[in-house]
Amino acid sequence: MPPSPTPDDPTPPPPTTTTTTTTPSQHQQPSSSSSSSPRLPVQTHHCRFCNHLLLATTRSIPSLPRRKSPAKDGAIILPLPRDNSTDDEQSRQQKHYTILLSTTIPDRKHTLVRREDGFEKRLFLRCGRCRVVMGYFLDEVHFGRVSSTNREGGDGEGDGEGEKARVVYLLPGALVETGVMMRDEELERVVKGLDREWVGWLEG
Repeated sequence: MPPSPTPDDPTPPPPTTTTTTTTPSQHQQPSSSSSSSPRLPVQTHHCRFCNHLLLATTRSIPSLPRRKSPAKDGAIILPLPRDNSTDDEQSRQQKHYTILLSTTIPDRKHTLVRREDGFEKRLFLRCGRCRVVMGYFLDEVHFGRVSSTNREGGDGEGDGEGEKARVVYLLPGALVETGVMMRDEELERVVKGLDREWVGWLEG
């Protein structure tokens, strides 16, 4: 047996071995950054006539579908968040979001609009500053008819009761995006296009 080292002995003691145990929960725990989905960019839109800020949305408004005949205004169909989306899984799947700001003011009463196939009951939505109509909601009385028309290849305006609370119809040429307003060289070209759209739905 070798002699045990003394305090003056230069021979170092043998290295010690440390064992680390990893539990399954520690090994499988994902990072918070990998589980969270990236946020969509938010675009803000202003009144075409007085530059008043009216809405914010993660959707690209120019790429949204429009109303078809017999609705002649070609209004842009902008989905709104569902009021009854309380389920966590459903809210996680709902990537896009749109907010109508308090600067948008709905009329107190509906307006009857004549169409080729009859009448349509609309609740106009106005700019809170200049009071120009920028869009509208459809009354709930239309959704039974619209739903059946949609199944037969209609204009895709809705799919059932409660659609008024989650779809707003924007009039063409009524809004301008904030980024466009900040680029002078692009603003003039966009404004001319908005004017053509505005006149187009008025004549239609």
